[in-house]
Amino acid sequence: MRDEPLAHRKDRHLALFRASDRNLGDPGFDRVDLHQEALSGVFPDEPDLRTEFLGTSLGAPLLLASVTGGTPSGGDFNRAAARCAARLGLPMATGSLRILFEDPATLPSFDVNGHGELPLFFGNLGVATALGLGGARVREMTDRLRMDGLFLYFNHAQELAQPPREHERFDLSAVPDFIHEYCNPVLIKETGMGFSPTDLQTISRWPIAALDTAGAGGTNFYLVESDESAESFEERREMMLRMGIPTASVLISAKDFSFPLIAGGGVRTGLDMARAFALGATLASCAAPLVRAWSRDPENGLDRWADERLAQLRMVLSLAGVRRPRDLSGARLDPRPPEPA
Repeated sequence: MRDEPLAHRKDRHLALFRASDRNLGDPGFDRVDLHQEALSGVFPDEPDLRTEFLGTSLGAPLLLASVTGGTPSGGDFNRAAARCAARLGLPMATGSLRILFEDPATLPSFDVNGHGELPLFFGNLGVATALGLGGARVREMTDRLRMDGLFLYFNHAQELAQPPREHERFDLSAVPDFIHEYCNPVLIKETGMGFSPTDLQTISRWPIAALDTAGAGGTNFYLVESDESAESFEERREMMLRMGIPTASVLISAKDFSFPLIAGGGVRTGLDMARAFALGATLASCAAPLVRAWSRDPENGLDRWADERLAQLRMVLSLAGVRRPRDLSGARLDPRPPEPA
């Protein structure tokens, strides 16, 4: 466990995002039955990626997901992501706003929507921190940043790797009151372990705007927070990758609930996005791949990454013979279990 300043931890997270795919598991997308149609008359320039989400028209169904903020490098990344999101008409979320409440001087690193150019812009807070601050105070801050809502994240597994003082208890029954007090849309997400069917039943009783699976297959934040030099790290790594619920499985469990679904956790290609839409997702979200693309080329890397994945998505739609992502429906999840990580 590390006991370090929050700003140092945020910079370390960015470095780990850049470094490797070591902390990734299997999102389950390779088990989704999605095939080409040989008689398709749809050409790659024909699919229409425009998507409606929370009453807003988006250029494509891709969320530039919660990553960072609160440090100079985090601010640089958020500004690059905002430029890309504005150009393509994509929604975007910053990393956790907790550091901003602790140190108001970090506000510029989150303040990337000054002219309201982003179609949808969200903040991000852990549930214990959010409940401690209260909906009104959080709303005041997100309004100041011209945010349209808040991702409320659950990170029980991640906090097991953090100092005990940061693994805060909270009253789950207080979540609906927070949502009502906050007033703006609240979206629920995990941090790389996914939600169980029991979790989803509980969440379905809350007045949420959407749910981001953030399932196993993307970056696992328990492993990001863990000390890789510890003698038991490899055993713990194996345990956490096996305990996580793959993104595709979360989508299958959640598709019959009334809230919109965002497929997060291991979405790396246009084919992954298409498979997620076939399982019922409205948007796909990506985080770590964005950081790696940005770190390779801070000026244009993130734009090139997004352009290429959307081109891949159009190609998959063409092969599948459909013109809109929402027309990818009815896919099944192959019953074969995923290969061990």
